[in-house]
Amino acid sequence: MSYLPKPMMEDSVKVKNYVSASFANNSLPYNVGDMAMGYLNYNRSHVVKNFNFAYGGFGYFGGTSRGYENTQRKIIEAYHDQGFYGFGLRTSIGIAEKSGNTEFRILNWESAFVYEAGSYASFRKDVRSKNDPLSIASDKTALFTTGGSTEIIWSGRKNTDRQYGFRLFVGSTIDLRNNINYSEDKITGLATDLSFFIKIKNVYGILGSGTNLMNNSGKITLGYSF
Repeated sequence: MSYLPKPMMEDSVKVKNYVSASFANNSLPYNVGDMAMGYLNYNRSHVVKNFNFAYGGFGYFGGTSRGYENTQRKIIEAYHDQGFYGFGLRTSIGIAEKSGNTEFRILNWESAFVYEAGSYASFRKDVRSKNDPLSIASDKTALFTTGGSTEIIWSGRKNTDRQYGFRLFVGSTIDLRNNINYSEDKITGLATDLSFFIKIKNVYGILGSGTNLMNNSGKITLGYSF
């Protein structure tokens, strides 16, 4: 649930395109393994008075980088060096209020659809099919996540071409928890993302930290708007 940048109400241009690249790292539940991934992102955003909306797509690729044992879980050896790739769609619709150089994006409805393929998806399906009571795996390759967010964004008083923002998203991935195979422990936790946004003229960056069902991830994004 990455941050979708949008123009501010005070901007002279009310419709903008955003292109970016991202790098992310994800830790599995119980810290038994990591994976790294890259993204190519595009979104188009609109502002109409106090109403804003954005939509776009992305492609991603990556692989499992390591796995290890800890006191609670043992990683399956086949986890190592599994690759994956896929694509997705993102949307965001919200309302905002303005006070001086600050904009309060009070409530946004955000959603993302993701499809995954590759050897890691096949690996997950194989683990899930065995119904090992100690395994934690899902065989889903199409995921839909939705929820709400709130954001504050402001421009510099002297450097009005600079913008800064914080956004908090809270939601869930539909039916993912019910699809995970486990028996001893209950995997819990909402899908969340806390993002910091900075834009200087047309160049922008985003730092994000997210969780979803005991997975933890961090993402850094660099992009250009026009």
